[in-house]
Amino acid sequence: MSDYYDDCEPVAVQDEDWRTARKSHRCSACGETVAPGHRYHRTAILFDGRWEATVRCARCESIHAHLSARIGREGADEEFCNATLSCGHEYRERWGEDPPPEISALAFWRPGDPLPSV
Repeated sequence: MSDYYDDCEPVAVQDEDWRTARKSHRCSACGETVAPGHRYHRTAILFDGRWEATVRCARCESIHAHLSARIGREGADEEFCNATLSCGHEYRERWGEDPPPEISALAFWRPGDPLPSV
């Protein structure tokens, strides 16, 4: 995630880390439940005087990391991968090719399964 919020305003504070769930959480991207004991990625930002947190399961965080890196290398200046992966584009439509096999394999991943090599 960048140091800017969705409307390109700078955030005051940003904290990102991997956690192990002690209680159930819902992935902000796919809506799947992150069960206790499973790893998830949490991003918290302080913006406009209030905290917002985004939780992504391991699968969605892997996709987010891949897209963010690719956009960083090849994307337009104003382009970013939003926290919920709802950019409105399909991979082939945006990049003109199919996603790499390790990203495609994530389509069939279920929480608790080992992640494909990303």
